[in-house]
Amino acid sequence: MSFWLYGSSIGIGWLVGGAANWLADFLPSWGIEPDASLPLSALPNYWWPWQQMKNDGRRRPLLLHGAMIAIFVIMALLLPVGIQLLAIMWLYVAFLLTVLVIDLEHRRVLNIMLGPAALVVLALSLLPETPTPLNALLGGSVGLGLFFLLAVIRRGALGFGDVKLAGVIGLMTGYPQVINALFLGILFGGVAALYFLLSRRATLKSYIPYAPYLAVGAIVVVLRTFHG
Repeated sequence: MSFWLYGSSIGIGWLVGGAANWLADFLPSWGIEPDASLPLSALPNYWWPWQQMKNDGRRRPLLLHGAMIAIFVIMALLLPVGIQLLAIMWLYVAFLLTVLVIDLEHRRVLNIMLGPAALVVLALSLLPETPTPLNALLGGSVGLGLFFLLAVIRRGALGFGDVKLAGVIGLMTGYPQVINALFLGILFGGVAALYFLLSRRATLKSYIPYAPYLAVGAIVVVLRTFHG
């Protein structure tokens, strides 16, 4: 990999990681609390996550920032794709990691993220090397339909935010790759639930956020699908 691409991966990961932390802090309350906003003036502060950790003791800003940079660099190093496709994959990973963090912290998958994401993914499906628009729509329909059925059958186990996220993941991956993404998400979630039960950190009645595991499964399949 050229020095230019390596440096760009670090720089873009740095900027996107800061933006993801900024969104994770302010987006959950936007549109709910009367005076909530997305203060652009605060965004530059999020590009220095160790300072935030020092100020308020939270580890998440540093962890998310570091993960974003590391994944962006690894993708550029290991995936034999062009710049355009790499940028699309970076965008998808950034979205999924932000969804992951917000659901872990707030137990919510935000409509204000899912709607725009669906439109952006559909627009990007017009570009070469991504799932075609028809394939993306089929994948989205399958993801949405399957998780809607699961939500109805297993009342309380899945929220409708998870259902809509499955639809967006289907748009990203297309059909039949959406099946693999959702299967991995369910598998990761099942393993985590078993761990929490055995370690007595949860009971059979506890709510376990599903979106983080769906996001991880989607990231795995997006990387596999787009470069293979």
